[in-house]
Amino acid sequence: MKINQKSAFTPVLFLGIDVGKLDLFCHIIGTKEPIACRFDNSDRGITELLNWLEKLGTPIKITACLEQTGHYGFKVSKALYRHQIHSLFLVNPRQIKAFGQQKLRRNKSDTADAKLIARFLQSEHSDLRPWEPRSAENERITELSRYSESIVREVARLKTKCEAAREPAIQRSLKRRIKIGEKEIADIRNRITKLIDSKKTLKSDHDLIASIPGMGEISCQIMIAELPEISLFKSARELAAWAGVTPCHHASGTSGRSTTPITKIGSANLRRALFMPAMNARVFNPLLKEFGDRLQENGKKKKQIIVAIMRKLIHQIYGILKSQEPYKSKKKGFVTPAKA
Repeated sequence: MKINQKSAFTPVLFLGIDVGKLDLFCHIIGTKEPIACRFDNSDRGITELLNWLEKLGTPIKITACLEQTGHYGFKVSKALYRHQIHSLFLVNPRQIKAFGQQKLRRNKSDTADAKLIARFLQSEHSDLRPWEPRSAENERITELSRYSESIVREVARLKTKCEAAREPAIQRSLKRRIKIGEKEIADIRNRITKLIDSKKTLKSDHDLIASIPGMGEISCQIMIAELPEISLFKSARELAAWAGVTPCHHASGTSGRSTTPITKIGSANLRRALFMPAMNARVFNPLLKEFGDRLQENGKKKKQIIVAIMRKLIHQIYGILKSQEPYKSKKKGFVTPAKA
């Protein structure tokens, strides 16, 4: 999905929304006086919010921002996007928190949060990446995949309990629950396969990712579920930073860290999904095996090597999806086609 370049016109109304389970606290900067209002986080409340915005100005004058904190903001995000406002941003809550610390924020409330988001948007909107909803198939795949992973974790927990249980009745009960869970996992994975096969672009991306040694079927499905639109990123490094697998350097004067951790700022789901493919790639992916061997010779620990391979794996995925060319073991890097 491409970024929608709606207009070169600079927005004049900056809308910050603090999303809660039941409430939408809104704050607008750009009018003669800042305006604050509260709406229910429901279909009716969202309609009232859009009507309120209509009275304040045309959609092209409005840009909005809210924190990317989960499903509570899903409906209002899609409604604002359909309303064709100038731009919409879903940002990492840590960005808002850091901005508040920079401004020496003293108050913490829903209305104060909405005001802070609006001030952040007014200050940083030119450096933010606009948000667009994913396709219906992508949304279904993501929801199914995350639910499947939750069942996988539950089944693993039950297996651990089964090993520790000594009462035969408890063991039988646990084994029944494990069997049901494994059946549900297989059913959900089959549904995801059908969804991917039903759309040509998803099937093409799946086959390209599957061409990378170490990427199994389940890993490919999770990548399809968790990866954002590649066209939104200018480089593989940007995507790796979004996933939170880039190094986090800390050094000042003669002090510093003996190790360099990863940032862990981005998608935790994507990082979890990369771990096992990285373990496989350490053995079966020629380019990444060579890379891992070099790190081992340099004295890196096993976990450091795997994390570094996770980052390189993201680079390979970005390269093949951007170039639409399958994995080539003799290709040292990926050169994306120049834009026309």
